[in-house]
Amino acid sequence: MENQVPLYKIIRHIASNGSEYAKEIREWLDGSNENKKVYQDLLKVWQVTGSFPKHFSPDRPKAWQKVQQHIHSQKSKYFLYYRIAQIAAAIVVIFLSVWTGGKLDNWKQKQQYTEVFSPSGQKTRIILPDSSIVLLNGNSQIRYSRGFNDDNRNVELKGEGYFDVRKDLSRQFIVSTSELDVKVFGTSFNVKAYENDQTVEVGLKNGIIGIDRNEKEITQLTPGQVATFDKKDQKLSVEKMDINLVSAWTREEMAFEEDSLEEIIKYMERWYGVDIQVAPELLDGELLTFKVKTESLNELLTLINLLKPIKYQIDGKRVFITKP
Repeated sequence: MENQVPLYKIIRHIASNGSEYAKEIREWLDGSNENKKVYQDLLKVWQVTGSFPKHFSPDRPKAWQKVQQHIHSQKSKYFLYYRIAQIAAAIVVIFLSVWTGGKLDNWKQKQQYTEVFSPSGQKTRIILPDSSIVLLNGNSQIRYSRGFNDDNRNVELKGEGYFDVRKDLSRQFIVSTSELDVKVFGTSFNVKAYENDQTVEVGLKNGIIGIDRNEKEITQLTPGQVATFDKKDQKLSVEKMDINLVSAWTREEMAFEEDSLEEIIKYMERWYGVDIQVAPELLDGELLTFKVKTESLNELLTLINLLKPIKYQIDGKRVFITKP
């Protein structure tokens, strides 16, 4: 039998319930009926014993002889005959190479992932294996399994990301956050889900997206709609909004519309990679609206001072804001 797939990949595929090396194994199975028989035999061993023998023999007759010897050596334990006979046929066909591992439960616990982190003050562009593009804002990260684009298109997001998803009607693209899952087949949208924010925000540029919570769809968005989930109240609201305002950061712009100084400061920390300490009396709930493009930290603080009188001091990566 011709085989071009390493044994460890077949075993990991079986142990992970088909999540690892799915595409490669599928092509190998389509190669011949013999491949399918070998796979089924390996699968039986896993289902019956929960593990694989440490050593495999490439010689079927010789392997069978060893199994028979093992059976006859246990004549005094007749009740074992049926058990051994169950797995014997499966064991003798495992002939591809030597397995140096033990039980494969560990593979289930060692799912491999790719993680990408965008530090504060930076933006990171990522091209996923399915050619979808993600732009991460500062202090954000995504994670996806090594099986991405083989058996799923799932990513986990912490922070903010703008997604331009390649269309594939056969498989949904899913962005999972701490509170919501965003499901699409192919479109462009923005997701903001920072852990220390009170809300999770999803804005749609074009197409249609579904938003799930606890594995149930709670709403669908059409272009120009923004969904905001309040973590404290556990409520979702949907409103029409200028998506260019939501995604302004992707064009090196900071846009705020009726946002509190507290929220603006939080965004500035991520944007510039600094730590900003604000006098409590300035956090009075007043809402500010403005848009800036590529201004320096000093220039932005000067602008804020025009809208809301403040006094500030920049000391390296630390900024102190007080009342004038």
